[in-house]
Amino acid sequence: MITNDKRGFTLIELMIVVAVAGILAAIAYPSYVDSVQKARRADAKSALTEAAQKLEALYARDASYSTDMTDIGYTNPVWNQVPVEAPANNRYYRIRIRGATAGCPITNCYKLLARPRLSQTNDDITRFELWSDGKKRRQKGGSWSDTWSD
Repeated sequence: MITNDKRGFTLIELMIVVAVAGILAAIAYPSYVDSVQKARRADAKSALTEAAQKLEALYARDASYSTDMTDIGYTNPVWNQVPVEAPANNRYYRIRIRGATAGCPITNCYKLLARPRLSQTNDDITRFELWSDGKKRRQKGGSWSDTWSD
């Protein structure tokens, strides 16, 4: 008995598989990007909290805060890329210290600021702030909100 057993896939079957894979990727990719951006935001918040702790230690030692980041152990006096332990091409935020307000000088108050860099600049949350009085703000689009929640 002779059998003509041809195994394999037709072009139509392969095209259907490719189309289904493309549709699944189109649905999953935006969720993946959003999750990655949220994880990077967490790095920025953590870096701000760490810098605040270092500023409080400086205040306990010197009875004053400073806008110089080298005073609290960072390498650059103004902007520092974070997370510090990550390779430079994986540091998606930069942080700095500013005086809180004109009525509360740097000797008594500070404001930490985090701004995105690299591909994180495509995120809709463009800034985070942490103030010496515990106030936390984020900027989404052009408006500020008194929270760090996503």
